[in-house]
Amino acid sequence: MNSLALALYVLAYDNNGHLVPASKTLKDNIKGYLSEYMMLTDAVDLKDAFVVNIGIKFEIITLPNFQSRDVLLKCTEKLKSLFAKDKLTINQPINISSLYTQLDRIPGVQTVKSIKLDNKAGGKYSEYGYDTRGATRNNVLYPSYDPCCFEVKFPNNDIEGRVTTL
Repeated sequence: MNSLALALYVLAYDNNGHLVPASKTLKDNIKGYLSEYMMLTDAVDLKDAFVVNIGIKFEIITLPNFQSRDVLLKCTEKLKSLFAKDKLTINQPINISSLYTQLDRIPGVQTVKSIKLDNKAGGKYSEYGYDTRGATRNNVLYPSYDPCCFEVKFPNNDIEGRVTTL
């Protein structure tokens, strides 16, 4: 590796649309493409970013005149759209306060009681464990120093919501 080279971190999608490390062939193709636009003295090191799988648990309180099940479904769908794979980038922090705001805007939500992000590691998830509680400061979940990308791998299972009362 060249110590003066630009480090470019990459990830790819597998057949199921989940984030995975890029293959050697893909990295070679990217290097070939970039070489057409680089000066002779430029250098780029392509490196794999890490995938950190997370789950989301939230609790809401609904307004009296709304069907709790319908409001909960709308909140879950909103979180699914916010954590869609095409909206997340490498080393992007997650602002939990903005998640509260997004869910509060949904008709029928009186208040969002809690939102918790937890790491999903091992088995069908990424091999990398991550201390989400320790990496959260001022309601922002920060990525690690080693470039990583947060992913809600199985949104139908990894986003869990419930309706509670005051």
